[in-house]
Amino acid sequence: MVRMKSLLNKTLTQFIVCTIIILLLATPLFYLLTKHYYAEDMIDIIEATQQNQPIPELDLEQDIMQGVMIQFALISGVLGIAIILMTRFVSKRLWKPFEDTLKQLEHFKLESETIPLLPASDIKEFNQLNQSLNRMMTNSLKSYKVQKEFTENASHELQTPLAAFQSKLDVLLQFPDLTEQQAEMMQGLYQISGRLSRLNRNLLLLAKIDNKQYNQMSVINVMTTLEELLPFLENMTEGITLRKDFQIPELIVNGNKSLLESMINNLIVNAVRYNLPEGEITITIKENELTISNTSNEMPLDSKLIFNRFYHPTEKIQGNGLGLAIVKAICDYHSWSIQYHHENNKHYFTVHF
Repeated sequence: MVRMKSLLNKTLTQFIVCTIIILLLATPLFYLLTKHYYAEDMIDIIEATQQNQPIPELDLEQDIMQGVMIQFALISGVLGIAIILMTRFVSKRLWKPFEDTLKQLEHFKLESETIPLLPASDIKEFNQLNQSLNRMMTNSLKSYKVQKEFTENASHELQTPLAAFQSKLDVLLQFPDLTEQQAEMMQGLYQISGRLSRLNRNLLLLAKIDNKQYNQMSVINVMTTLEELLPFLENMTEGITLRKDFQIPELIVNGNKSLLESMINNLIVNAVRYNLPEGEITITIKENELTISNTSNEMPLDSKLIFNRFYHPTEKIQGNGLGLAIVKAICDYHSWSIQYHHENNKHYFTVHF
């Protein structure tokens, strides 16, 4: 079993070892310092005595002062070099497990449902950090799975009774002896049931997008996708003219086709809802850009709020307030951007790929 050491103790130990090594390497300098300053006068006296010569004039005080100053500078230099080496090399090696942990965390994603293997370390603080991170990632992954399963199960469980409710309303509406008032009430219930069903599907879609469950990416031609959707889109326009303005031969993007179709569908639905009875919808495609615009007599929308969930700019417009929120979520999921502006009684929504 590896013995754990605290970061402070290990840093001090490495610093002391580094300082001792540098002092040992500087031993010849201390020897020369002692010989030429501290012991210089003593050596002159010994040599004069051995040669029966008179004792020379001594400058012991001056040599000691110079030696002390040189020794102070030398020791300061040794400590400075030790600190530099400690900061540049030793500390980098000590903190390497921490940097490796950060690199592993940068690649951690809940939707991958895989916990990265954090590097082992003999430093107590880093080991405790890794243990805490492992617990946090494990708990987060469990919560993510529970939330994903709950969202899917709740949606499916809600869809079944809603479908049964609509089916029974269909049967009741076929009864021949219904009064006009009863038929109107059932028609209202049928519409409410349809709105609940759409709301349920939209919330499930948003939850799946937030949980990164659309991992199947492919190369998509936006023009081809639009051509495939046009018959269905024209049925949704309810007498509104749908125009195409394709300024390039093709627009290729990398993304999830189902989400792209959902984004276009929601933008067209929004253009229908905010349009005039005999208005127009124009689909414009330029280089890396898709714009859907529509005529309208409504005031400009609030660009800061229109992509919020359940936002209703006016009570006259029917809907659950999730269409544009879904569009924004799809764009964010693909790292696309969407912008809105109002000009000449027209609403413009532009997606930049």
